[in-house]
Amino acid sequence: MFAMESSEDELEEDETEWKQHLTDLPLTSRASESSLISKSPTPAHRVILHFDLDCFYAQVEMIRNPALRDVPLGIQQKYIIVTCNYVARQQGVTKLMSVTDAKQKCPQLVLVKGEDLTHYREMSYQVTDLLLSFCPLVERLGFDENFVDITKMIENRLQRTPEEFSFQGHVYSTSSEAAKAKASVHPELALGSHVAAELREAIRCQLGLTGCAGVATSKLLAKLVSGTFKPNQQTTLLPENVDDIMGSLSGHRKIPGVGHQTAKRLQALGLVSVRDLQLFPLTELEKELGSPSAARLKNLSLGVDDSPVNPTGAPQSLSDEDSFKKMSSAEEVIDKIQQLLTSLLERMRKDGRQPQTFRLSVRKFSASNKWYSRESRQCPIPNHVGHKITSASSDDAPAQLLTMAMKLFSKMVDAAAPFHLTLINVCFSNLQKPAPAASARGSITSFFSLSAFPQNSAQSQIVSPISVSDHPCSLGAMTPIIPENTTKTPTSRDAASPQARPTQSTSSVPAEASRTLTTSHSSTCSYGGDADVTATYRLPPNVDPRVFSQLPANLQMELMREWEQRRPVLKIPTVSRKPGREAKEKKGTGRRCQANSLLDYFKPA
Repeated sequence: MFAMESSEDELEEDETEWKQHLTDLPLTSRASESSLISKSPTPAHRVILHFDLDCFYAQVEMIRNPALRDVPLGIQQKYIIVTCNYVARQQGVTKLMSVTDAKQKCPQLVLVKGEDLTHYREMSYQVTDLLLSFCPLVERLGFDENFVDITKMIENRLQRTPEEFSFQGHVYSTSSEAAKAKASVHPELALGSHVAAELREAIRCQLGLTGCAGVATSKLLAKLVSGTFKPNQQTTLLPENVDDIMGSLSGHRKIPGVGHQTAKRLQALGLVSVRDLQLFPLTELEKELGSPSAARLKNLSLGVDDSPVNPTGAPQSLSDEDSFKKMSSAEEVIDKIQQLLTSLLERMRKDGRQPQTFRLSVRKFSASNKWYSRESRQCPIPNHVGHKITSASSDDAPAQLLTMAMKLFSKMVDAAAPFHLTLINVCFSNLQKPAPAASARGSITSFFSLSAFPQNSAQSQIVSPISVSDHPCSLGAMTPIIPENTTKTPTSRDAASPQARPTQSTSSVPAEASRTLTTSHSSTCSYGGDADVTATYRLPPNVDPRVFSQLPANLQMELMREWEQRRPVLKIPTVSRKPGREAKEKKGTGRRCQANSLLDYFKPA
């Protein structure tokens, strides 16, 4: 709910995101440092765009209510102006100014509540989707920023139209006359400036939003240069001007990726400016920050960044939070978590994915460390609760989640003692698409479908004589279809051959005829004595006889029993072969039918 457009919290989150994407480039000596500080002009190997929408929240409100376009407008969250339009800025109102101070600066300031982020979020994704319609390599950075890698697009255009281009918009630290000459040296960046202008115009025409753009050879440089001229303008940075833009930064915090804590540690080393960091010995920096972090910071200070544009896709987490001056009772905490869960669950149901992890974060008041004292705890979400989160018909998910949240809260805050919170955040993460519901296609019979195996008309009819052990449970309730040529020949039990291997032959019955399976077995179940019986059974039309004939005999009959009775197979009967069980088996036929695992059929004989 309370999310400032460019608050200190967001700066820290930006630092985390840049840490994940910026590439550490190893620097091994002072010689390498000095050579990187003074770089010679190099051709553009990549063309990266950075788009930053102008006063985004205010623009969204002006689109929703055109009457606000020409008046000083401020977007209010609690007691802070999180952003304002340029009419208000001309009268002295700035971002993150208190409402009281803003009203003193501009008494006619119109305030719009901006704590509900729904409209801003929806418009933000429309911008990203529009950029994706032009290029697949789009990476979101907050609500109002996007990176786009148009390298491949530029290569293709240059091959089709290898003409000379001039630069669109501004060229950093370069006059108009000099920029014309530079266009032939950097045709990729020159054409990239035209693409940036096209995309900005598409956003304006289709969504009504204006914004700035930066054109450069890396994400770091594109982001730094995009805000040089505001509002609604664009700037290109040439490789030979990288030192100029890095030297113009007022401090470490102006480098994307350098956060509050890192800046404090650099200041403790006596490093105040970006130039100080560039010249500071790498070995000394490694002692303080460690080798990977030291190399990363050194490269950032030099404007070196090879990190790729990573297509963002759907967010991997959804969260909501609120901040306040003071919260000091468990009842207030419960009420606030319930409010946050209500709005977050609505977003989750629209998203449709099921979260696997629930996280609760709090910020405890600290007079010395106002912004950076967050603490978090998380836990897995049980599957049955996860299903309820995405189900619009479930009403008990909030109560179950509240119980989980308070357990996490108790691990961070002792509610029996005085406490002072200034922020609460709830988050669902590790979002996954729900597993498809089980269906008949998941049963064992689906593996014998004709669609899974190649067929020809000559093999569409197979007759398989099968020898089956002579026990009363072998046929069970299966109903044979006795053809006219069925025979019953008395024989001796000792002459039976229950271990005989199945044999297979091909029938000459036409493919369109009924599919049958002929079995030969010894039985005492249906006839007065032991007999060799040949019977024919009909197979369902979607069963491949060739595959079916390779199954063990008792599994074949269980499947046929299922098809006859239209009920699922729960157990596969067989006769126990363990010694010493013969006496028990004679007491009743029921005990001779033992449950068996399908895995047994894959064991070596």
